[in-house]
Amino acid sequence: MLIIEAEAKILRQQIKNLKQRRSSLSAVDSTEQNIWNVAVEYFKLFRYGLRVEREVSANTTINSSIQLSFLRTSMSPDVVFNTQQGINAMITSWRYITYAFQALEMELESLVRSVDGSLVATTRTSVSISEHTLCNVFPHLCGDGDADLNRLAGKLVGHRFHMCGVTRFEWNAASRRISTVISQAGMLAPMLRLLGGLEDVSRVYQKSRMSLDFQWSGAFD
Repeated sequence: MLIIEAEAKILRQQIKNLKQRRSSLSAVDSTEQNIWNVAVEYFKLFRYGLRVEREVSANTTINSSIQLSFLRTSMSPDVVFNTQQGINAMITSWRYITYAFQALEMELESLVRSVDGSLVATTRTSVSISEHTLCNVFPHLCGDGDADLNRLAGKLVGHRFHMCGVTRFEWNAASRRISTVISQAGMLAPMLRLLGGLEDVSRVYQKSRMSLDFQWSGAFD
């Protein structure tokens, strides 16, 4: 009788351990699914930048609302976004970049889990430079009257840049939301190919409102 009771006790403990293990595995699977789903949806919704209300029609209002709703439900309220913090900072940055550059497109190429647990996406971002871009991103090249600056402006206008980039997502297990989004795209290589030398690249970016890693560095109104 004692042997049967002992075996029953062991069996109950094994069942309890299995349930705990199953619960832990489910939580891990849920976290994995959530961070991957959020990252994929982020690139889907922001592939062409921020869809602002004043750009086109009533449909843009709907798109913008979807983007904002997504950020509010998937990001922590104090989410770190590059050098800024908060959902409003994300929206503001996207608003400036979308407004300043023509035909913005950010394509997701791959997603991998890094050793530190974050999710890393490789991207390809394409933008076109117009007169509007010069005045908003490179204002010192816009109607300056300097012959050399005019030469550089002439090379930029009408050109389409393609940049390789990386975006890193960090997950907050407690809030079950994204806590950090660090996004960079390399503008230096395509600029060098177009302009031919670091001196000209330096002049273009001397008073630029955009950094060479494609982050907005101007004032946020």
